[in-house]
Amino acid sequence: MEFENREDRDGIRLSWSSVAKSKLQHQRNVIPLGALYTPLNDKSQVELLDTSLLVACRSCRSILNPFVSVANDGQLWTCQFCGVSNQLAPSFDSNGEQIFHPSLTPEFTCVEYETGKKSSLPPVFLYIVDTCFEGDDRETAFAQLKESLVISLSILPEDALVGFITFGKHVKIHDLASNDNLSYTFNGNKTYTLEQLRSSLGILGAGLSAAGINQAMGSAIHNNNNNNSSSGSSPIGSVGKRFLQPVGLVEYQLTSIIENLVPNLFSRDTFNERPERATGSAINVAALLLRAIFADAHLTGGHLMVFTSGVCTLGPGRIVDRELKVPMRSHHDIIKSYTTTIQAPSVSSKTKTDISLFKLAKKFYGGLAKILNNLGFSCDFFIGSYDQVGLFEMDEICYKTGGSVVLSDSFSTAIFKQSFTKFFKKQHDYNEYLDMGFNSTLEVKVCSDLKVEGLVGQATALPYNRTNPINERMISQTEIGEAKTNSWKLCSVNPQSTFAVYFEKLDSTTTNPTCIQYLFHYQHPNGDMRLRVTTVAINVIPDSDSLNLELGFDQEAAVVLIAREAIIKLQIDSTNDKKFVSSNSLSKSLDQTLIDFCTRFGVFTIGRMDSFRLSNAFSLFPQFIYHLKRSPFIDVFNSSPDETSYIRHIFMHEDLSNSLLMIQPSLLSYDINTWGSVIDDETGETVNEPEPVLLDSISLGHSKILLLDTFFQILIYHGSQVAEWRKAGYHEQEEYEYFNEFLKAPKREALELLTDRFPLPRFIDCDEGGSQARFLMAKLNPSTSYAVNVNHYYGYGERLDVFTDDVSLQSYMDHIQRVVTSKK
Repeated sequence: MEFENREDRDGIRLSWSSVAKSKLQHQRNVIPLGALYTPLNDKSQVELLDTSLLVACRSCRSILNPFVSVANDGQLWTCQFCGVSNQLAPSFDSNGEQIFHPSLTPEFTCVEYETGKKSSLPPVFLYIVDTCFEGDDRETAFAQLKESLVISLSILPEDALVGFITFGKHVKIHDLASNDNLSYTFNGNKTYTLEQLRSSLGILGAGLSAAGINQAMGSAIHNNNNNNSSSGSSPIGSVGKRFLQPVGLVEYQLTSIIENLVPNLFSRDTFNERPERATGSAINVAALLLRAIFADAHLTGGHLMVFTSGVCTLGPGRIVDRELKVPMRSHHDIIKSYTTTIQAPSVSSKTKTDISLFKLAKKFYGGLAKILNNLGFSCDFFIGSYDQVGLFEMDEICYKTGGSVVLSDSFSTAIFKQSFTKFFKKQHDYNEYLDMGFNSTLEVKVCSDLKVEGLVGQATALPYNRTNPINERMISQTEIGEAKTNSWKLCSVNPQSTFAVYFEKLDSTTTNPTCIQYLFHYQHPNGDMRLRVTTVAINVIPDSDSLNLELGFDQEAAVVLIAREAIIKLQIDSTNDKKFVSSNSLSKSLDQTLIDFCTRFGVFTIGRMDSFRLSNAFSLFPQFIYHLKRSPFIDVFNSSPDETSYIRHIFMHEDLSNSLLMIQPSLLSYDINTWGSVIDDETGETVNEPEPVLLDSISLGHSKILLLDTFFQILIYHGSQVAEWRKAGYHEQEEYEYFNEFLKAPKREALELLTDRFPLPRFIDCDEGGSQARFLMAKLNPSTSYAVNVNHYYGYGERLDVFTDDVSLQSYMDHIQRVVTSKK
């Protein structure tokens, strides 16, 4: 099966492109039926059709697609999802001539429709900026942050609505309609309600109700459409124009506000206390401000961009006490909070971590996530801190709204500055539009032999449409991730946003293909409301047809689907207190899955371990599981809760190729002994290309340069011989120009990898035996380790050992094969 071609065309990768006819036989195949769906896939051009060509089933509201049954010379079509027949009106081109309906064209499995509707308002970008900076680089980091904020204003579309909030010990909402840098200050130690915020801002001061707010907005929108913005009217009327303004109108004033910001540090004992920082209160005030302005109306989408340089120590969402002697929570503390009864903190326990704060913070941010989902806004975190900031607690508000996370040591680093610029990346074809979708929803339709088990990704379940009884039939009782529905709120989506949808296979009455349809509604950056329809067919084969079953198995998609399902079990949010799963138990579950998989698809003789074989279609799956078990997604040893939350958040967002790279990193080898010795047969020129090698310790060598790509890190490793020659300065001598080129080649390759990736990965340049070489050693399969030969000296001869107690892939597979072949 051409899995990559389907992904490029439709943005979909299926674990099984062919499924058994019976439910029982499909369950024996171990791997679940699931699909990785990338709605805004930009690997191929999607056909854009006019709203007049949008044809929906009169019963289940599915959209006309190439897999429907057409009869009566194209005048009648039968929906494959509900079996209802529908009339098909003739279609005409721009010249008035009748044409074949484009939606029935076999190549148009993924099409996009203009619905004829436009969003009421441009997208909103609300800045929430931390002003509590400390440390040696306080002035530098704060100045760099302000510079990046000013630059971002010039990147935004001129009609985008912007707002500005700063916080430290207090929270300030800046009035953009005032020329005097007026701001409204709120107590960071207090949890405000919507009524309190409205009263403080005077939004309801003149007896203005929510209906009046909407009326004011509608009037302002009408004026704006008539190009009356020059008269000073705001797209959101007089109510919200103090806090949200088009960036083209207030860029100068907002730039002045940013440049005049000063660090907000109240007097404290620098050596014994943390600064008072009200991050949770600031996000709460921002969410309430949007509710007060928009009155829960879905007028547009947008982003809350939170910039924080430290942990929340004050008010709602507090992570830790102010005293530095009280440590930040660890993974052990978080596990303890779910396995013991939590007592209220006492005075005598001031030097211990208050684990009750964890659950309180989770509950608080979970409530804010619901508010933002109702509004259609996502929350993004840009973190510049050497220490933890509480991302593990705050992640839910970002994860469930489709937000982005950038984690860096400081706002002065290239990781933050370049990643923040890439956040506002423009579309390749239309440079004036941002490369993202706003305020989006996803609905999935399936045939009668399938049911939707749930979605795992950065989305929130929506109640399904109960007025259509077909929807209830499509929902499975099995729950995976966001379940009990076939509709989800995605808020913000970009070309890398990928969602894993899992399906339950029932008995099929025929061997006709079964179908899945994705209906993706979103707000285009130009304001158009669009519908992208993707329909995919899955072959239904006889239970005994093992050949086509094997050809239809995508082992890469399968491992990513299993990884997402595993990670979601480890995620802790405000609603799954009773579903806590430890990493050890999950690792054993993955082992059992692999054993069942090898038992089902392996060819072996019972009692003979050396007889075990897997065909090429299944052979890579075991090593994927091996690397998944060793990955920081599952094994959190030596990782802080914030680091774990960050890498899991990114994994739940990225497409298949990037996800696979995170599970099993790529490794390229440059060998000085073979450099320049390969000649192209056709051109006769020297070919200096790196060699892809195994992620294994046998790939190490004194004469090699290795390039490791883990998605989060790009590492260049120099063998001892190469490092010595470089230190001796051979690359600076003319007669050793080839060596200079040899040193530059991996850096050019690394630069290409860095160009388009978001967030920007950390670049590491190290030598054999150096401290940072540990990042490479931790990823390698330890096929040669000190445990194999304890009398072997490290670095002696050509063999390089890895110092680890981890089992190698070969030992792991030997154990799996031993268990499988011993079964009767």
